[in-house]
Amino acid sequence: MPSPFPGMDPYLEAPDGWGGVHHGLIYQIHAELNRVLPEGYVASIDEYLWVEETDTEERARLGKPDVFIPESRRPSRGRTAVLAGSVTEPTTRGNLPRSRKRKNRFVRISTARGQGVWTVIEVLSPSNKGADEDRDAYMQKRREYLATVNLLEIDLLRAGTRVPMGRPEPPVSDYYVFSCRYDEYHATATWAFSFRDPIPSVLVPVNKEIGDVPLNLADCLHRVYDVGRYSDKIDYSESPTPPLDRHDAEWAAELLAKHTKKKKR
Repeated sequence: MPSPFPGMDPYLEAPDGWGGVHHGLIYQIHAELNRVLPEGYVASIDEYLWVEETDTEERARLGKPDVFIPESRRPSRGRTAVLAGSVTEPTTRGNLPRSRKRKNRFVRISTARGQGVWTVIEVLSPSNKGADEDRDAYMQKRREYLATVNLLEIDLLRAGTRVPMGRPEPPVSDYYVFSCRYDEYHATATWAFSFRDPIPSVLVPVNKEIGDVPLNLADCLHRVYDVGRYSDKIDYSESPTPPLDRHDAEWAAELLAKHTKKKKR
């Protein structure tokens, strides 16, 4: 069953459920792009990893790990025995700050054999728009994107601090899709829309050989809603998180009342 809202459903923005929406949307965007990309190009789901130190504010972002140590070959917790000869005792012994690994998934467009990445598609999460180290890590990664590839950034969250979108600034709105072209001196395009509007179809820049490819973002999100059975999960009798302003809340209440009547028929 489709969402009762014509575009972005504000109830999908709740922090406790956004992770599932984010993962589903990443998958659907990758599938949709593979449907429209010409032969020789593919969309893939990738991720980058960073380590966050929990005892200090210092953090180090890492690339995607290529090598993992099998469990059977990891060192034991005990002291390593000295087999022969003598060694000098270390001056000090201690521990590194405790840390945790954080991941972020995104979509990339590359040649089919992976010789080069042309475009990266990011769906923003609450952590990307916060005021802590997670935002710093994303902004650092974003600067790397802008220096090397085309970037398409999808912001379907009303809460948080917007990322910079160049000059002139787009009008104030609920949601944005931002595109920056690497091959045209960082030319940008921005789609701004409210939760009352249909979600726009946008153009994804690739390269001069094939130009841009269309992305029907609305279809991708509708499939996420259906596959995730959000019509069963969401309680539309409650206010969404974050809440709507008074005028939007009144509009949404009227829309949901009509939707409820239609379901009962």
